[in-house]
Amino acid sequence: MKSKLQLLKDIAEFLNEETDRDTMIEGALKLLVDHSEFETGWLFFIDSDGNPELKAHYRLPPSLEKEGYHHLCEGKCWCVNKYNNRELERATNIFVCSRLEKARMAYPGENNNITHHATVPLLSGDESFGLLNVASPDTEQFAKDELDLLESVAFQIGSTLKRIELNAQEQENMIIRERQRLARDLHDSVNQMLFSIGITSHAAKNLKDREKLSDAFDSIENTSKHAMSEMKALIWQLKPIGLEEGIIDAIEKYAGLLGLELEVSVTGFYDVPDNVEIGLYRVMQEGLNNVRKHSGSNQAVISIVSKPDELLIGIKDEGIGFDQKEKSGYSYGLGNMKDRVKKLGGMLDIESKQGEGTSIKVSIPRGES
Repeated sequence: MKSKLQLLKDIAEFLNEETDRDTMIEGALKLLVDHSEFETGWLFFIDSDGNPELKAHYRLPPSLEKEGYHHLCEGKCWCVNKYNNRELERATNIFVCSRLEKARMAYPGENNNITHHATVPLLSGDESFGLLNVASPDTEQFAKDELDLLESVAFQIGSTLKRIELNAQEQENMIIRERQRLARDLHDSVNQMLFSIGITSHAAKNLKDREKLSDAFDSIENTSKHAMSEMKALIWQLKPIGLEEGIIDAIEKYAGLLGLELEVSVTGFYDVPDNVEIGLYRVMQEGLNNVRKHSGSNQAVISIVSKPDELLIGIKDEGIGFDQKEKSGYSYGLGNMKDRVKKLGGMLDIESKQGEGTSIKVSIPRGES
Protein backbone atom coordinates (compact mmCIF):
# COMPACT_ATOMS: atom_id res chain seq x y z
CA MET A 1 0.00 0.00 0.00
CA LYS A 2 1.29 3.44 -0.93
CA SER A 3 1.60 6.40 1.37
CA LYS A 4 -1.08 9.07 1.09
CA LEU A 5 1.32 11.57 -0.51
CA GLN A 6 2.64 9.03 -3.02
CA LEU A 7 -0.88 7.95 -3.96
CA LEU A 8 -2.02 11.54 -4.45
CA LYS A 9 1.07 12.19 -6.59
CA ASP A 10 0.42 9.12 -8.74
CA ILE A 11 -3.24 10.02 -9.21
CA ALA A 12 -2.33 13.63 -10.07
CA GLU A 13 0.18 12.46 -12.70
CA PHE A 14 -2.42 10.11 -14.19
CA LEU A 15 -5.10 12.81 -14.30
CA ASN A 16 -2.76 15.35 -15.90
CA GLU A 17 -2.27 13.04 -18.88
CA GLU A 18 -5.93 12.11 -19.41
CA THR A 19 -8.18 13.84 -21.91
CA ASP A 20 -11.07 11.36 -22.02
CA ARG A 21 -13.60 11.75 -19.22
CA ASP A 22 -14.68 8.12 -18.86
CA THR A 23 -11.14 6.73 -18.99
CA MET A 24 -10.08 9.33 -16.44
CA ILE A 25 -12.69 8.56 -13.79
CA GLU A 26 -12.31 4.80 -14.19
CA GLY A 27 -8.53 4.99 -13.90
CA ALA A 28 -8.57 7.36 -10.92
CA LEU A 29 -11.08 5.18 -9.05
CA LYS A 30 -8.97 2.06 -9.70
CA LEU A 31 -5.80 3.76 -8.44
CA LEU A 32 -7.57 4.94 -5.30
CA VAL A 33 -9.02 1.53 -4.41
CA ASP A 34 -5.94 -0.49 -5.35
CA HIS A 35 -3.58 1.57 -3.19
CA SER A 36 -5.65 2.50 -0.14
CA GLU A 37 -7.70 0.91 2.63
CA PHE A 38 -10.85 1.25 0.53
CA GLU A 39 -12.12 -2.04 -0.88
CA THR A 40 -14.62 -0.77 -3.44
CA GLY A 41 -15.83 2.45 -4.99
CA TRP A 42 -18.47 3.87 -7.30
CA LEU A 43 -19.08 7.24 -8.87
CA PHE A 44 -22.27 9.05 -9.88
CA PHE A 45 -22.66 12.01 -12.20
CA ILE A 46 -25.67 14.10 -11.24
CA ASP A 47 -27.31 16.31 -13.86
CA SER A 48 -28.84 19.77 -13.41
CA ASP A 49 -32.22 18.19 -12.62
CA GLY A 50 -30.71 16.17 -9.76
CA ASN A 51 -30.80 12.80 -11.52
CA PRO A 52 -27.83 10.51 -10.71
CA GLU A 53 -26.17 8.28 -13.30
CA LEU A 54 -23.67 5.56 -12.43
CA LYS A 55 -20.53 6.38 -14.44
CA ALA A 56 -17.82 4.21 -12.87
CA HIS A 57 -17.41 1.43 -10.33
CA TYR A 58 -14.66 -0.88 -9.15
CA ARG A 59 -14.71 -4.11 -7.11
CA LEU A 60 -18.38 -3.92 -6.24
CA PRO A 61 -19.80 -6.73 -4.09
CA PRO A 62 -22.09 -9.09 -6.04
CA SER A 63 -25.21 -7.80 -4.27
CA LEU A 64 -24.69 -4.35 -5.82
CA GLU A 65 -24.05 -5.73 -9.32
CA LYS A 66 -27.21 -7.84 -9.43
CA GLU A 67 -30.11 -6.91 -11.70
CA GLY A 68 -28.09 -4.37 -13.63
CA TYR A 69 -26.90 -2.50 -10.48
CA HIS A 70 -30.53 -2.10 -9.43
CA HIS A 71 -29.92 -1.71 -5.68
CA LEU A 72 -26.97 0.64 -6.28
CA CYS A 73 -28.95 3.01 -8.48
CA GLU A 74 -32.61 2.78 -7.47
CA GLY A 75 -34.51 4.00 -4.43
CA LYS A 76 -34.07 6.86 -1.99
CA CYS A 77 -30.53 8.02 -1.35
CA TRP A 78 -29.41 10.26 1.51
CA CYS A 79 -26.21 11.21 -0.35
CA VAL A 80 -27.98 12.34 -3.51
CA ASN A 81 -30.58 14.28 -1.54
CA LYS A 82 -27.93 16.12 0.44
CA TYR A 83 -25.97 16.78 -2.75
CA ASN A 84 -28.99 18.20 -4.56
CA ASN A 85 -29.79 20.41 -1.56
CA ARG A 86 -26.17 21.65 -1.61
CA GLU A 87 -25.71 20.40 1.95
CA LEU A 88 -22.80 18.12 1.11
CA GLU A 89 -19.43 19.86 0.86
CA ARG A 90 -16.90 17.51 2.40
CA ALA A 91 -16.12 13.80 2.67
CA THR A 92 -18.67 12.27 5.04
CA ASN A 93 -19.34 8.90 6.67
CA ILE A 94 -22.81 7.57 5.84
CA PHE A 95 -24.14 5.70 8.88
CA VAL A 96 -27.35 4.46 7.30
CA CYS A 97 -27.55 3.64 3.58
CA SER A 98 -30.91 2.28 2.48
CA ARG A 99 -29.51 1.09 -0.83
CA LEU A 100 -26.77 -1.01 0.75
CA GLU A 101 -29.27 -2.39 3.29
CA LYS A 102 -31.77 -3.40 0.60
CA ALA A 103 -29.02 -5.10 -1.41
CA ARG A 104 -27.89 -7.01 1.71
CA MET A 105 -31.43 -8.17 2.44
CA ALA A 106 -32.12 -9.17 -1.16
CA TYR A 107 -28.89 -11.14 -1.53
CA PRO A 108 -27.75 -12.39 1.90
CA GLY A 109 -24.09 -13.28 2.07
CA GLU A 110 -23.24 -11.51 -1.20
CA ASN A 111 -22.40 -8.05 0.10
CA ASN A 112 -18.81 -8.89 1.14
CA ASN A 113 -19.66 -7.55 4.62
CA ILE A 114 -20.07 -4.03 3.21
CA THR A 115 -22.83 -2.24 5.11
CA HIS A 116 -21.69 1.40 5.21
CA HIS A 117 -19.83 3.80 2.96
CA ALA A 118 -18.33 7.28 2.76
CA THR A 119 -19.24 9.88 0.17
CA VAL A 120 -17.71 13.08 -1.16
CA PRO A 121 -18.92 15.58 -3.81
CA LEU A 122 -16.90 16.16 -6.97
CA LEU A 123 -16.41 19.92 -7.08
CA SER A 124 -14.46 22.50 -9.04
CA GLY A 125 -14.98 26.00 -7.69
CA ASP A 126 -18.72 26.63 -7.61
CA GLU A 127 -19.42 23.86 -10.10
CA SER A 128 -20.40 20.34 -9.00
CA PHE A 129 -20.37 17.15 -11.06
CA GLY A 130 -21.49 14.28 -8.83
CA LEU A 131 -20.51 11.97 -5.99
CA LEU A 132 -17.63 9.60 -5.28
CA ASN A 133 -18.44 6.77 -2.83
CA VAL A 134 -16.10 4.24 -1.21
CA ALA A 135 -16.58 1.35 1.19
CA SER A 136 -14.70 -1.45 2.97
CA PRO A 137 -15.77 -4.71 4.65
CA ASP A 138 -16.72 -4.52 8.34
CA THR A 139 -16.21 -0.74 8.34
CA GLU A 140 -18.96 1.50 9.69
CA GLN A 141 -16.95 4.69 9.56
CA PHE A 142 -13.65 5.83 8.17
CA ALA A 143 -11.00 7.72 10.12
CA LYS A 144 -10.28 11.39 9.50
CA ASP A 145 -7.10 10.72 7.51
CA GLU A 146 -9.02 8.37 5.21
CA LEU A 147 -11.73 10.98 4.67
CA ASP A 148 -9.01 13.58 4.00
CA LEU A 149 -7.54 11.28 1.34
CA LEU A 150 -10.97 10.77 -0.22
CA GLU A 151 -11.57 14.53 -0.27
CA SER A 152 -8.21 15.24 -1.89
CA VAL A 153 -8.81 12.70 -4.64
CA ALA A 154 -12.33 14.07 -5.24
CA PHE A 155 -10.87 17.56 -5.61
CA GLN A 156 -8.36 16.27 -8.18
CA ILE A 157 -11.09 14.51 -10.15
CA GLY A 158 -13.37 17.55 -10.02
CA SER A 159 -10.60 19.81 -11.30
CA THR A 160 -9.80 17.38 -14.11
CA LEU A 161 -13.46 17.13 -15.12
CA LYS A 162 -13.54 20.92 -15.44
CA ARG A 163 -10.33 20.93 -17.49
CA ILE A 164 -11.68 18.29 -19.87
CA GLU A 165 -14.93 20.24 -20.18
CA LEU A 166 -13.07 23.45 -21.03
CA ASN A 167 -10.87 21.62 -23.54
CA ALA A 168 -13.97 20.21 -25.24
CA GLN A 169 -15.48 23.70 -25.43
CA GLU A 170 -12.27 25.07 -26.93
CA GLN A 171 -12.21 22.27 -29.51
CA GLU A 172 -15.79 23.10 -30.45
CA ASN A 173 -14.86 26.78 -30.74
CA MET A 174 -11.96 25.87 -33.01
CA ILE A 175 -14.29 23.83 -35.23
CA ILE A 176 -16.71 26.75 -35.43
CA ARG A 177 -13.89 29.17 -36.31
CA GLU A 178 -12.62 26.76 -38.95
CA ARG A 179 -16.06 26.48 -40.51
CA GLN A 180 -16.42 30.25 -40.49
CA ARG A 181 -13.03 30.64 -42.17
CA LEU A 182 -13.92 28.11 -44.87
CA ALA A 183 -17.26 29.87 -45.41
CA ARG A 184 -15.44 33.19 -45.86
CA ASP A 185 -12.96 31.60 -48.25
CA LEU A 186 -15.82 30.08 -50.23
CA HIS A 187 -17.58 33.43 -50.43
CA ASP A 188 -14.46 35.45 -51.23
CA SER A 189 -13.14 33.17 -53.94
CA VAL A 190 -15.45 30.60 -55.52
CA ASN A 191 -18.61 32.67 -55.13
CA GLN A 192 -17.01 35.67 -56.83
CA MET A 193 -15.65 33.51 -59.64
CA LEU A 194 -19.05 31.97 -60.27
CA PHE A 195 -20.56 35.46 -60.29
CA SER A 196 -17.96 36.48 -62.87
CA ILE A 197 -18.82 33.45 -65.01
CA GLY A 198 -22.50 34.38 -64.85
CA ILE A 199 -21.85 37.98 -65.91
CA THR A 200 -19.55 36.92 -68.75
CA SER A 201 -22.01 34.27 -69.97
CA HIS A 202 -24.86 36.75 -69.98
CA ALA A 203 -22.81 39.30 -71.91
CA ALA A 204 -21.67 36.66 -74.43
CA LYS A 205 -25.26 36.08 -75.54
CA ASN A 206 -25.30 39.47 -77.24
CA LEU A 207 -21.87 39.25 -78.87
CA LYS A 208 -21.80 38.91 -82.64
CA ASP A 209 -18.07 39.38 -83.16
CA ARG A 210 -16.57 35.85 -83.26
CA GLU A 211 -13.22 37.01 -81.84
CA LYS A 212 -14.87 38.69 -78.84
CA LEU A 213 -17.13 35.67 -78.38
CA SER A 214 -14.07 33.40 -78.37
CA ASP A 215 -12.40 35.64 -75.77
CA ALA A 216 -15.50 35.43 -73.59
CA PHE A 217 -15.50 31.63 -73.77
CA ASP A 218 -11.79 31.56 -72.93
CA SER A 219 -12.47 33.75 -69.90
CA ILE A 220 -15.31 31.45 -68.80
CA GLU A 221 -13.11 28.37 -69.25
CA ASN A 222 -10.16 29.83 -67.29
CA THR A 223 -12.36 31.14 -64.50
CA SER A 224 -14.10 27.75 -64.27
CA LYS A 225 -10.76 25.96 -63.95
CA HIS A 226 -9.67 28.41 -61.26
CA ALA A 227 -12.95 27.91 -59.38
CA MET A 228 -12.59 24.13 -59.62
CA SER A 229 -9.05 24.32 -58.23
CA GLU A 230 -10.25 26.52 -55.38
CA MET A 231 -13.10 24.13 -54.56
CA LYS A 232 -10.72 21.15 -54.52
CA ALA A 233 -8.46 22.97 -52.07
CA LEU A 234 -11.39 23.79 -49.77
CA ILE A 235 -12.76 20.23 -49.95
CA TRP A 236 -9.27 18.89 -49.18
CA GLN A 237 -9.31 20.85 -45.93
CA LEU A 238 -12.68 19.35 -44.97
CA LYS A 239 -11.70 15.76 -45.76
CA PRO A 240 -10.04 13.49 -43.16
CA ILE A 241 -6.31 14.06 -43.30
CA GLY A 242 -4.54 11.51 -45.48
CA LEU A 243 -1.10 11.25 -43.93
CA GLU A 244 -0.63 7.58 -44.74
CA GLU A 245 2.29 8.43 -47.05
CA GLY A 246 3.75 10.93 -44.59
CA ILE A 247 3.44 14.65 -44.02
CA ILE A 248 5.86 15.54 -46.84
CA ASP A 249 3.82 13.71 -49.46
CA ALA A 250 0.59 15.21 -48.12
CA ILE A 251 1.80 18.81 -48.08
CA GLU A 252 3.34 18.50 -51.56
CA LYS A 253 -0.01 17.26 -52.90
CA TYR A 254 -1.79 20.13 -51.19
CA ALA A 255 0.64 22.64 -52.67
CA GLY A 256 -0.12 21.14 -56.08
CA LEU A 257 -3.82 21.73 -55.55
CA LEU A 258 -3.06 25.38 -54.80
CA GLY A 259 -0.91 25.71 -57.89
CA LEU A 260 2.23 26.40 -55.87
CA GLU A 261 5.77 25.25 -56.58
CA LEU A 262 6.92 23.87 -53.25
CA GLU A 263 10.44 23.03 -52.10
CA VAL A 264 10.65 20.89 -48.96
CA SER A 265 13.76 20.09 -46.95
CA VAL A 266 14.08 17.82 -43.91
CA THR A 267 17.04 17.81 -41.54
CA GLY A 268 17.34 15.21 -38.82
CA PHE A 269 15.13 12.24 -37.92
CA TYR A 270 11.48 13.27 -38.23
CA ASP A 271 9.36 11.24 -35.81
CA VAL A 272 6.44 12.81 -33.92
CA PRO A 273 3.15 11.57 -32.38
CA ASP A 274 0.09 11.48 -34.64
CA ASN A 275 -1.65 14.40 -32.91
CA VAL A 276 1.43 16.60 -33.39
CA GLU A 277 1.79 15.59 -37.04
CA ILE A 278 -1.85 16.43 -37.75
CA GLY A 279 -1.45 19.80 -36.04
CA LEU A 280 1.73 20.57 -37.99
CA TYR A 281 0.09 19.59 -41.26
CA ARG A 282 -2.76 22.01 -40.60
CA VAL A 283 -0.25 24.76 -39.79
CA MET A 284 1.58 24.12 -43.08
CA GLN A 285 -1.72 24.10 -44.96
CA GLU A 286 -2.63 27.48 -43.52
CA GLY A 287 0.83 28.82 -44.33
CA LEU A 288 0.53 27.76 -47.97
CA ASN A 289 -2.98 29.25 -48.16
CA ASN A 290 -1.51 32.58 -47.09
CA VAL A 291 1.27 32.34 -49.67
CA ARG A 292 -1.18 31.71 -52.52
CA LYS A 293 -3.69 34.36 -51.46
CA HIS A 294 -1.51 37.21 -50.28
CA SER A 295 2.15 36.88 -51.32
CA GLY A 296 1.81 37.44 -55.04
CA SER A 297 4.17 34.50 -55.56
CA ASN A 298 3.56 30.93 -56.70
CA GLN A 299 6.64 29.56 -54.95
CA ALA A 300 7.15 28.52 -51.32
CA VAL A 301 9.77 26.77 -49.23
CA ILE A 302 9.06 24.57 -46.20
CA SER A 303 11.89 23.40 -43.97
CA ILE A 304 11.67 20.84 -41.17
CA VAL A 305 14.55 20.60 -38.71
CA SER A 306 14.34 17.87 -36.08
CA LYS A 307 16.39 18.40 -32.93
CA PRO A 308 16.49 16.30 -29.74
CA ASP A 309 14.49 18.86 -27.76
CA GLU A 310 12.41 20.61 -30.42
CA LEU A 311 11.01 20.49 -33.92
CA LEU A 312 11.47 23.58 -36.10
CA ILE A 313 9.21 24.35 -39.05
CA GLY A 314 9.87 27.15 -41.53
CA ILE A 315 7.45 28.43 -44.19
CA LYS A 316 8.93 31.04 -46.52
CA ASP A 317 8.01 32.90 -49.66
CA GLU A 318 9.70 35.59 -51.75
CA GLY A 319 6.50 37.50 -52.36
CA ILE A 320 5.41 41.08 -51.71
CA GLY A 321 5.47 40.77 -47.90
CA PHE A 322 3.51 43.11 -45.65
CA ASP A 323 3.91 45.70 -42.92
CA GLN A 324 3.50 43.84 -39.64
CA LYS A 325 2.21 46.99 -37.96
CA GLU A 326 -0.78 47.07 -40.29
CA LYS A 327 -3.66 44.64 -40.49
CA SER A 328 -3.75 42.74 -43.77
CA GLY A 329 -5.18 39.60 -45.27
CA TYR A 330 -1.89 37.88 -44.56
CA SER A 331 -1.78 38.92 -40.91
CA TYR A 332 -5.41 37.90 -40.38
CA GLY A 333 -4.59 34.45 -41.75
CA LEU A 334 -2.03 33.92 -39.00
CA GLY A 335 -4.67 33.63 -36.29
CA ASN A 336 -5.52 29.98 -37.01
CA MET A 337 -1.84 29.08 -37.21
CA LYS A 338 -1.11 30.68 -33.84
CA ASP A 339 -4.04 28.83 -32.24
CA ARG A 340 -2.88 25.48 -33.59
CA VAL A 341 0.75 26.02 -32.56
CA LYS A 342 -0.35 27.08 -29.08
CA LYS A 343 -2.34 23.84 -28.77
CA LEU A 344 0.87 21.93 -29.45
CA GLY A 345 2.69 23.88 -26.75
CA GLY A 346 4.86 25.67 -29.30
CA MET A 347 5.67 29.17 -30.47
CA LEU A 348 5.19 30.98 -33.78
CA ASP A 349 7.30 33.91 -35.01
CA ILE A 350 6.90 35.88 -38.21
CA GLU A 351 9.23 38.15 -40.15
CA SER A 352 7.98 40.20 -43.09
CA LYS A 353 8.69 43.45 -44.87
CA GLN A 354 6.97 44.94 -47.84
CA GLY A 355 8.73 43.82 -51.00
CA GLU A 356 10.91 41.26 -49.18
CA GLY A 357 8.65 38.28 -48.67
CA THR A 358 7.48 36.56 -45.50
CA SER A 359 9.08 33.98 -43.21
CA ILE A 360 7.13 32.04 -40.58
CA LYS A 361 9.04 30.04 -37.97
CA VAL A 362 7.39 27.47 -35.70
CA SER A 363 9.04 25.66 -32.80
CA ILE A 364 7.40 22.67 -31.11
CA PRO A 365 8.93 21.05 -28.01
CA ARG A 366 9.78 17.36 -28.35
CA GLY A 367 9.03 14.71 -25.78
CA GLU A 368 5.52 14.58 -24.35
CA SER A 369 3.86 16.68 -27.08
